[in-house]
Amino acid sequence: MDEIAADWILQDGRILTLDRRRPVAPALAVAGGRVAAVGGRGQMRAWRDRRTRVVDLGGATVVPGLVDAHAHLDREGLKHLCPSLAGCRSIADLQARLRRLAAGRPPGEWLVTMPLGTPPFYRDAPGCLAEGRWPTRADLDAAVGDRPAYVRGIWGYWNKPPVHSVASSAALRAAGVTRETTAPKGVDIVRDAAGEPTGLFVEHNLIQVLEHTLLRAVPRFTHADRMRALADAQRRYAARGVTAVYEGHGVAPQVLRVYRETHAAGRLRLRCMLALSATWQGAAAAERAIPDLAAWAGGAGLGDDRLRVGGLCLHWGGDPEVARILHAAQPDTGWAGFVESANDAASYHAQARLAARHGLRVSTLITRCLPEVLDVWEAIDAETPIRALRWVLVHLNVASARDVARIRRLGAVVTTNPISYLWRSAAEEVARAGGAAETLMPHRSLVRAGVPVALATDNKPPDPWLALAAVVGRRDMTSGEVLGPGERLSRLDGLRALAQGGAWLTFAEREAGALVPGRRADLAVLEADPLAVGLDELGAMPVRLTMVGGEIVHGDA
Repeated sequence: MDEIAADWILQDGRILTLDRRRPVAPALAVAGGRVAAVGGRGQMRAWRDRRTRVVDLGGATVVPGLVDAHAHLDREGLKHLCPSLAGCRSIADLQARLRRLAAGRPPGEWLVTMPLGTPPFYRDAPGCLAEGRWPTRADLDAAVGDRPAYVRGIWGYWNKPPVHSVASSAALRAAGVTRETTAPKGVDIVRDAAGEPTGLFVEHNLIQVLEHTLLRAVPRFTHADRMRALADAQRRYAARGVTAVYEGHGVAPQVLRVYRETHAAGRLRLRCMLALSATWQGAAAAERAIPDLAAWAGGAGLGDDRLRVGGLCLHWGGDPEVARILHAAQPDTGWAGFVESANDAASYHAQARLAARHGLRVSTLITRCLPEVLDVWEAIDAETPIRALRWVLVHLNVASARDVARIRRLGAVVTTNPISYLWRSAAEEVARAGGAAETLMPHRSLVRAGVPVALATDNKPPDPWLALAAVVGRRDMTSGEVLGPGERLSRLDGLRALAQGGAWLTFAEREAGALVPGRRADLAVLEADPLAVGLDELGAMPVRLTMVGGEIVHGDA
């Protein structure tokens, strides 16, 4: 009996296995970090001894662990390092909040906050303030006196530029910003009638350069900050049933170091697969960099079942001046966590071709450039087949039936961000697509065509259940309008995209994605059945317990 005893038995619930041979069962056993058995309560007796911990599910639902296919896991923890300004409804509210924050800090120490407005999108600023305007340095000075204070603007991808940031007079002095200061590309220094800076900066770049140029004096996220942030972020993602992440946007060396040290200390609770950022610029530099990278990060990557590093995030297009500034700022990446690059079509083609020749996986953001990238991939595939490498089309947004067929032929993997492009701004995206709602994130067509699809949150907010509700409902959060109902996914197919699509994306399809004997015991215990609850309840799904490899990473049994 000792040789086959289970560590855990979860019983009297509804196990959604995602195994087509036995889709539902009332109980499962876990031994040695893997699913040992799935079946009825009676079948569990053979796996039980005095050491086995038995969890009475009380009718709760168990699903395979979810994979966030574009997580920016580290960034969630960073958000909670800076004080929040959410809930401020006037300049006076803001000032009162800043006074309280300043009171507990030594004189002269910087006070840096999160943006004004309501997270995760901060769409309501400055309209959330009674004055209907952005604060100025005079407003900040009245609260903090001669202390350098800075109200950060949003990270551009949380909503859309322009991005507004505010600095106090002491912060401007520390940064050396005066009436003579010239702003970098895409940044406006707002000035008063006398030509003096008001403390308000407006940035139009999608990826912000302000803190890497004019406001370099603002304190950086330190290595210790990033270590604490990753630990905190893991708890927050696990609390939503996430057991694994893929970082398709790539990670910079400073972030890779955080993952490696966390893993070496035995504190990496989730399973993480990371693509790498290009730390070089242009095809010429890539001639040496890509073969060196492929030597250890080629194919399915290097690492173990907790941390695996593989492949390259290769950018199409981009702003060369923004990329130049951000490359020069290395190793610091601020909010990004990745290194921004800019590649014209020829440079992109040359680097992607080199990656294919050396067996290196490529992930590319294709929100606005899918046909162009597919042209390049098809040309490369004709020379060096890429199917086995599972190249990743990140943030697929609009795709025609012809695009879907091309993706299938290439064997590419698709990740989508339904929270941003279906829930937050579906109506706007459909208008951009000329009213063709069925081409916006055509999840059903992709699944029917046999294209591997994985769902992502992009950390805005980091909630896969909201992403699932978005692909099931296709409902714009502002208007409530349903757009492209023919492309809705069923709840079951949506769960498969979160679990099995993510497993395929991370080369773990034989280890994860379904609760069957022999696979990893990565699972989430839910308070409700995701196949039956209302759509709003689905997006706010309570998660009782999350387990990775038989270890509880959220909740208490």
